Amino acid sequence: MPALTAAERPAAETLFGERLGLAERYVEHLCTTGITHGLLGPREIPRMWGRHVLNCAVLGPELPAGGTVADVGSGAGLPGIALALVRPDADFILIEPMERRVDWLAEVVQDLGLQNVQLIRARAEEVTDEVMADVVTARAVSALKKLIPLTAPLLSEDGELIFLKGRSAQEEIEAAAKAIKRYRLQQPQVQLLGENLLEQPTTVVRSSRRG
Repeated sequence: MPALTAAERPAAETLFGERLGLAERYVEHLCTTGITHGLLGPREIPRMWGRHVLNCAVLGPELPAGGTVADVGSGAGLPGIALALVRPDADFILIEPMERRVDWLAEVVQDLGLQNVQLIRARAEEVTDEVMADVVTARAVSALKKLIPLTAPLLSEDGELIFLKGRSAQEEIEAAAKAIKRYRLQQPQVQLLGENLLEQPTTVVRSSRRG
C-alpha cells in the first residue's frame, strides 16, 4: 500500500482527522482487492492517495451537515466512501449497477464499519422514486450532457449537483445547455477545491435547482 507522502499527509490529517486510520484501510482495499476486481488499474497504486482518495475527500467540507448524498456510479467508492469517512454526520447512498462492484463495496463498507452508507445496485434512472438527495455527486461517469439527466431527478427541490470533473469542465457545461434548461438548473459553476491543501486542486462543477 502506498504511504502518504510528506506533501499529502497534512491534507489527509486535515480531512480525515481521527478517521485517518480507516482511510488508510480503505486505500489498502483499493490497492489490493480493488485492483484484482478490476475497479482500478495497477498503475494507479502509486497515486492512489493524491489522484483518487484526497481528490474526492476534499469535497467533504462542502456537504451539508445531516444531509443525504447520492453517489451515482460509485464504482470503487470514489467519491462515496471517501466522503463517508470525512463526513460521518451525513448519510450516503452509493448507486452502482454492476454486481461485482456492489459486492466489493459491501465488503469494504462492512470492514470499515461505516454506518452512514447505503448501497443500491441499480442504474440511477431506476431509483428516481426512492432516492431524494440533498446533494448528488459523480466522478468519471460521463459528460454533463448525459450525466445531468441521470442525476437531476434524484435531487430534492433545493438540492445541489456537485460533480468531480477535469480540465474540460467548461466545455462540458456549454455542451449541456439543453439539459441544464430542461431540468431547471442554475447555470453550473466551475470551482477549485483544496487549493491550500492539495498539490493538484480538485475541479468540481456545481449547480442547484432554480427557485
